[in-house]
Amino acid sequence: MKLKFIFIVIVLFLFSCKKENKNMEIKIQSNIHSEISTDINSLQKLMNLSKFRPEKVKFKYTYIDNSEGRVLGPSDSFLEAILYFDEQTMKKIWDLDKNTNFVFPNYTKKDFEFDWLDEKIINELKQSDGMKAAHPDFIFDTYNGKCWYLKNKILFIKTVN
Repeated sequence: MKLKFIFIVIVLFLFSCKKENKNMEIKIQSNIHSEISTDINSLQKLMNLSKFRPEKVKFKYTYIDNSEGRVLGPSDSFLEAILYFDEQTMKKIWDLDKNTNFVFPNYTKKDFEFDWLDEKIINELKQSDGMKAAHPDFIFDTYNGKCWYLKNKILFIKTVN
């Protein structure tokens, strides 16, 4: 009788441990917040658009909150955006960027193939000139961003981690 009781207690203990691990996994996943938006005002909170305001935008913002849990750490965020400009504004951006002393960046077209982009934009990116990468510090006052020029639009990436 004692042996059966001990066996049942051990089995219950093992099942309770396994269930706790499932909850922990869900908790870990819940710290990632991601959204896709076309709201220019929301994007302006994430990057400086005061010098060159786009006509329209589409962006994906992912925020990983590492401020809770067993091991605390800094939070990370990732921004992918496409910004549409009129021809005149795009020319101003191109002229500003053309006059800067900027070493060719260490990123490629592949970095800008966002999974949420339309196929038409991805095809335009694949056909684009390799020298159309831009330095976002001069355009959007960012520290760790990346830009790629297309016709009247800019693909933009910013990572904070």
